[in-house]
Amino acid sequence: MRENTSLSDLVEAETDPSDVSESATIYPLIADSGNRRVLQEWIGDHDSHRVADTDRAVTDGEFDLCIVDGDALTRYRDRLREVKSAAAPILVPVLLLLPETRTEVIEKDEGEIADNVFATTIDEIVSLPIRQAELEWRIQALLRLRVQSLRLNRRSKTLELFRQAVDNSGNAVYITDPDGTIKYVNPAFEEITGYDRAEAIGQTPELLHSGEMPEDFFEKLWETILAGEIWRGEVVDRRKDGELYYAAQTVAPIEESGTIRAFVAVQTDITERKKRQQRLERRTQAIENAPIGVSISDPDQPDNPLIYVNEAFEELIGYQREEVLGRNCRFPQGEGTDPDRVDRIREAIDAEEPISIEIRNYRKDGTEFWNELNIAPVRDDGEVVNYVGFQQDVTDRKQRETQLEVLGRVLRHNLRNEMNVIQGWAETIRSQAGDDVTGPERIISKSEQLIDLAEKERAITEILIEPPKRIEIDLGELLAHVERTITTEYPAAEITVDCPEATAVSVAEHFEQAIGELVRNAVIHNDDDEPNVGVTVTETAEGVSVDVIDDGPQIPEMERALLLGTVEQTSVYHGSGLGLWLVNLIVSRSGGQVRYEGDDGGNVVSVVLPQEY
Repeated sequence: MRENTSLSDLVEAETDPSDVSESATIYPLIADSGNRRVLQEWIGDHDSHRVADTDRAVTDGEFDLCIVDGDALTRYRDRLREVKSAAAPILVPVLLLLPETRTEVIEKDEGEIADNVFATTIDEIVSLPIRQAELEWRIQALLRLRVQSLRLNRRSKTLELFRQAVDNSGNAVYITDPDGTIKYVNPAFEEITGYDRAEAIGQTPELLHSGEMPEDFFEKLWETILAGEIWRGEVVDRRKDGELYYAAQTVAPIEESGTIRAFVAVQTDITERKKRQQRLERRTQAIENAPIGVSISDPDQPDNPLIYVNEAFEELIGYQREEVLGRNCRFPQGEGTDPDRVDRIREAIDAEEPISIEIRNYRKDGTEFWNELNIAPVRDDGEVVNYVGFQQDVTDRKQRETQLEVLGRVLRHNLRNEMNVIQGWAETIRSQAGDDVTGPERIISKSEQLIDLAEKERAITEILIEPPKRIEIDLGELLAHVERTITTEYPAAEITVDCPEATAVSVAEHFEQAIGELVRNAVIHNDDDEPNVGVTVTETAEGVSVDVIDDGPQIPEMERALLLGTVEQTSVYHGSGLGLWLVNLIVSRSGGQVRYEGDDGGNVVSVVLPQEY
């Protein structure tokens, strides 16, 4: 026996039916003291039953069954009706103990008890004297009826709660019969689809079909649910107004005794989520395909590691994605990285502020580059949740800026010096005003040098201003053109070209100007009246070597340094090396190197180019 546990408690707890039917509280409402004592003793002998507190009025008592005799029925008839009415629709059974010879109880009040009391108050009769076997099975029968009413009421409440939950759900719910005909829709269905209940009921879910789903989509859906399984997926449906919407849908069969009686479908409108997801995918794709490096770090993790980098980032620094994720973004720093710039980056991150800075970084293979770095905090409700970095290789721009700055200093220095000389000669001419004509000749010569210097400056400026551009050329054709041009300028010079046929190279678009400068420089500075210059092309393990060979005096050390790029031109270097500086610039942009061998017997300037065809 479960002490202090009512039948309603056991039913609510879904206790096994056999336990429920044998555990009850009985209220003995017996006027005859003898019968009351016998009944109480009988109830007490049952472990599964207990006697209700009879000190409490029947209307206040908590019991599962009331046993009453004729006199008590007459006295408490209205109260018993009140108890039964208050408990409805749950049955509170009343068992009447009635002597077989006292039929006047039924006939009393011209059938009032028979028509009104017995029909509405008394649920079963046991003849007196009490026969325990009969009493036992009649009590069990009444208790089973009470349990059934308790369970039915519980199911009714559950169904009502379910109906309210479905009606108040924000998800569209519709129920169909086994053939797919819609029998019920909730208010959310009407709101989401635009169809009201009258328009939907009697239709099939094809009412919502958009034509956007694959041909076999619904075949697989029906195959799943007809097999008694739950189907889950996403579907594109169409509202009444023709607008498409995305829904996360679940369709489940409702079975009874192994037979499918209905299908219930639940749709969650995920249109906004799908749009956000699509926007995010487009943004992610844009970031992934961005032409500049993009990285994202997580400051909530120790040392603020990278959690995302795009392909351009990988290409920029030479590391694969898996090699950098989980590392702090300081790893591209190296020996030549300015520590003051590193400190500025760290201070900006600590202050949760954006920063834009150019810093010298290093690729995986050790090559250095100038990185235009922009870092910005990403906030959520005011809290920094990520840092996003944008990286761009600006090495060429930095080099152009540096070279233009140097070029400006050189030209200001050299032009100022040369103009001072010209002014001095002019003053001399004015003061002497004699027959000496060397002054004007010097002025003319110096002016020609200035014009030549200005032309070289213009060429260098044009190259530095323009972004680097590579072209494919036939080296033999280019050298033939150089030979014709310089021979026209200097008819006394003998220029020979030895180049294999169809020698193709990829070079900067001003490459012909660099070779022309080398050949012209060899002719001009040769002391011989008929200078000889040879241009030879050979293929080596490194690529293609263009050798300019002359028999003139050795190129001065300062100008050799400018040609080879072993020293930067500054304002103290004479402008006569400007052309050789231009050669080094063009060759560098062609991906090549300038090499030199020479002595007082001549010079060999080699331009070594990689073959990329």
